Amino acid sequence: MNIGKKVFPILSLIVPQIMPAQAVPEVDFTPANLVSGKLANGMHYYIMHNEEPKNRASFYFAQNVGSILEEDHQQGLAHFLEHMAFNGTQNFRDKGMLEYLEKNGIKFGAEINAFTSFDETVYNINQVPVTNKQLMDSVLLVLHDWSGHLSLTDTEIDNERGVIREEWRSRNTAGFRASSKIWLDGLLVNSKYSERMPIGKMDIVNNFKYDELRDYYHRWYRPDQQAVIIVGDIDTGEMENKVKELFSSIPLKPGLPERPEFGLKINKDLIYINSSDRELGDPSVQYYIKRNTPDVSGTERIELETTRSFTQYIVNNRFSELKLNKESPVLNMYLSTQEFVRPLTVMNYVIQPKKDSLLPALQYAMTAYRRFGRFGATPSEIDRARASLRSSLESSLKNRNKRNNDSYAKELYTAFFRGEPVADYAWELNYKLKFLDKITNEDILGFLGAFHGSEGHVIGITGTDQYEYPDKGEIISFLEQAEKEQLHPFEDTVTDETLVDETIKEGNIVSSKDLEGINAKLYTLSNGLQLALFPTDFDKEKIYMQAFSPGGQSLLDEEELPHVFISSYLASQSGLGDTDYITLKKMLAGKQTSVNVSIDGFWETVKGFSVQQDLETLFKRIYLTFTRPRFDRSAFERIKLSMTSNLNSKNNDVSSAFKDSLTMAANGYSTRQILFDQQLIDNVSLEGAASVFASRITNAGDFIFVFVGDFDEKKLLELARKYLGSLPSGEKEQYVDHHMFPQKPMTRIHLKKEMETPQSTVYVSLIGKMPYSREKAMEIYSIGQLLKKKYMDRIREEEGGSYGVSAGASLRTVPVGNYKLTVSFKCNPDKVDKLLAIVYEELDRLSEEVDKEDLAEVKSNLKKNILENQDKNSYWLRKITSSLQNGIPITGKEESIALVNDISPEHIMTVAGKIKENGNIVEGVLQPEDH
Repeated sequence: MNIGKKVFPILSLIVPQIMPAQAVPEVDFTPANLVSGKLANGMHYYIMHNEEPKNRASFYFAQNVGSILEEDHQQGLAHFLEHMAFNGTQNFRDKGMLEYLEKNGIKFGAEINAFTSFDETVYNINQVPVTNKQLMDSVLLVLHDWSGHLSLTDTEIDNERGVIREEWRSRNTAGFRASSKIWLDGLLVNSKYSERMPIGKMDIVNNFKYDELRDYYHRWYRPDQQAVIIVGDIDTGEMENKVKELFSSIPLKPGLPERPEFGLKINKDLIYINSSDRELGDPSVQYYIKRNTPDVSGTERIELETTRSFTQYIVNNRFSELKLNKESPVLNMYLSTQEFVRPLTVMNYVIQPKKDSLLPALQYAMTAYRRFGRFGATPSEIDRARASLRSSLESSLKNRNKRNNDSYAKELYTAFFRGEPVADYAWELNYKLKFLDKITNEDILGFLGAFHGSEGHVIGITGTDQYEYPDKGEIISFLEQAEKEQLHPFEDTVTDETLVDETIKEGNIVSSKDLEGINAKLYTLSNGLQLALFPTDFDKEKIYMQAFSPGGQSLLDEEELPHVFISSYLASQSGLGDTDYITLKKMLAGKQTSVNVSIDGFWETVKGFSVQQDLETLFKRIYLTFTRPRFDRSAFERIKLSMTSNLNSKNNDVSSAFKDSLTMAANGYSTRQILFDQQLIDNVSLEGAASVFASRITNAGDFIFVFVGDFDEKKLLELARKYLGSLPSGEKEQYVDHHMFPQKPMTRIHLKKEMETPQSTVYVSLIGKMPYSREKAMEIYSIGQLLKKKYMDRIREEEGGSYGVSAGASLRTVPVGNYKLTVSFKCNPDKVDKLLAIVYEELDRLSEEVDKEDLAEVKSNLKKNILENQDKNSYWLRKITSSLQNGIPITGKEESIALVNDISPEHIMTVAGKIKENGNIVEGVLQPEDH
């Protein structure tokens, strides 16, 4: 049967293919700051001048090569080559490339990385200081070597087999297994793509012959399939000359095959896939509609993408409203559209049912989709979408000079892969703004109708295998019945309410003082609330806020603690004052503001954001958050249902008991440590959540508000006097130390769990007390980075024991000066003992000797980060907040760099020795049941 025609009879008649709203003549919209071309050997290059960030450049190397080009016996080689690009080239032996780059402060993982997909491979080296000409030339040489000069030695190939095995192991989770089944058997079925997952097959990865990899490399890694992309604070003409000189010499060997493109046939009948797994939680439904990717470019693509964003905004906002109905059988539902692989674009409806409501949830969602197909959007929905998207586009246009190098680079390599021109960013934003006003309900119907034709339907259901799922026949029968349901137009409720309609008695500024080390001021209002202002011009018209007060969970009684788990989220989902959640969302459409509350161990925090024109709206939202937070009964019941569903997922997660055990051990098995379990769900109440929120948030007197951004200080102070100075205040509070530290000297947690993919998790932490100083904080952070480098070298590279090792250390002031050093990784169960021994060996060694080159790399990266953060609002918001919270001076650029320069091997050894001697150790190992 043809389920597409039966379920969507209206939509299938609207538009036969994906088309833009109207045809517009092409114009020359090439960016003036872009130089591009094609060398005689076929290699493309894109070189763009951009000053975000200043004095930095990003280098990308795009290969029009992915796993789709592999033959059956080569599955995994494209991805393997990606790894080998970092393991020796013509000009950088073995790990020489990474060693050189990291000595110059460019970190592997964060700033040096790559990815391989079905169709393409992309490498990147980011945040390269342009003032270092030798480094810039060396990075160009790296890209040159990536083109066709990888070493591919026998030894390095064998070493990397283990790394890739562990990458496969770490990613072969229940969620990935379930999704992969839907992708391969549903979305990519009957195409070569269904047999070419980029990670490949481990039996091939483990056993391919060396020359098979080399042959694949020389067959496909060649200049006519490659592009050099450089974006940054550079002279484009000078860089173009260097690219031409260096890359033109790379020969294009004769007799190589053309790069084929692969199609994908759209299925005519419904494909139904039950992708359950014992390690998953409650069921969810993914309804895909497949279409061949439309052949559009230029203004047609811009119009299509704008129509897509417009449509998805309206659909998802209506879905958000529908899911909140008391009769709704869904916890969540939303729509997304994406190009899945080159020849395939999919629209995906995700439906998360309430308990035992899978088929009713599917029916509820289908009714909503069909209603859209028949009636489209209401005028008020279209108005809100237009206002919201316009506000976003206008903000992007004002901040067009703040678009970063990597965002441009992604656009450039995407254009290379598509063979399309690149549009000037400001021109494109202006075009979208003009086109936005032309979008009509017919365009929305057309966009949806292009997908909801008669073919390409795939339903995938994921969830625990303990659930009794319907079969394909039941799904089809149910959909046929659902299609007969009578449809009625959606009624959109609109309001002319105002956020704050009460008379407010404003406060006064009683004192002010300069903040040392920075051009900022601290004001005190008449209710005791303090206000730190640091005006900047980093982001046009954007304003960031963070407020904090001491106390947090430490001031709550034990029986109150479970309510913290939901209090802030419940308030955010309930609305404000007399205005419910949905009405509030509609009132705020087109305004760029946000307010988020959190209550952690020792602080209550309020974070906010706005643009200049919406600043008073932000203050109104803050005012109501303190004076009239709302706690809605229906929102509470919905959240409890979601919690139950999340708990089911947690209980089926093989690592959940292990993680809970580590949490309890790290906090000394204190009865104040709350875990997410059934007891917590049973104990939370609406009244308790409201009471906890009120006790921690409504006393504004001991809050300090920090504002950073592009604001008029006089105007902001006027708003602060009115909306903050009028807030109620009480006695000043201080957090309490409940002595939640690990037991001495060590707590060992070794657990075994039945698991689908045998994999071990190793976790080691050292926690102890240490007086805080800025110098010690820098040294302890450096210790974490030094250990991470050693563990990556030994555990990943030498042993092939793990795909990656997480390691880090920090020094904190609250509740007393204390440090925490953590190391964790996943690995082959057979290697646990050996790798765990390495963890302790390197920690012991660091108290006796420090590799000076490694320390120089860490310090170089620290200084590089300090310089790169100087014009970031988020950086200064964190620094000012941390200073005021912890009573420590604000360090400027020069002082921060001086602190880094003062880090010495002797200091590192001394601090590492104290950590080793005094740290309370929590050691955790999770193993497979049968190991």
